Amino acid sequence: MTIKKLKYQRFLEQFPNCPSEEFTEVEKDAYRWVHHPIEAVDFLPVNIISEPPPRMLNDSDKMCMGYGLSMFDTFENALAKYKKIFRRMRLHQKQHFKEDKGTYVALLELNKDDGIADTPKEKNYGHFTFHEYEDANLQENMKDLFEIFKDDEEFVN
Repeated sequence: MTIKKLKYQRFLEQFPNCPSEEFTEVEKDAYRWVHHPIEAVDFLPVNIISEPPPRMLNDSDKMCMGYGLSMFDTFENALAKYKKIFRRMRLHQKQHFKEDKGTYVALLELNKDDGIADTPKEKNYGHFTFHEYEDANLQENMKDLFEIFKDDEEFVN
């Protein structure tokens, strides 16, 4: 039997119980904020894109999550969380957020060969963390792409 290795294992093994036993292989659709066209950073964990802030270095749970990908269980939840964050921002922050996170939601088909996930959190808009296996290429798993904004900068829903 082949043991599947996580893509960022060398970072994850620095933290106790990372990822936790709660994470399991999944076969389901998932939704993630992305750019269009897709950029390399769209499928990189936040801790790989940039160094974690110093205040997080003592919080192993958050550090562990930072080496996984944020996903949502439904398009509606992905859009609702985006809206919640976006609406609280000042104008210049909104533009930076769009440049950073993208203005589209990708529908991905996750399967057991892609990685492991925790359970979507109902109280956090169905958010879950997904840790990829070493050979996974989630961009190949994209089934669809949905715009977050209409042409006039209003949200689609």
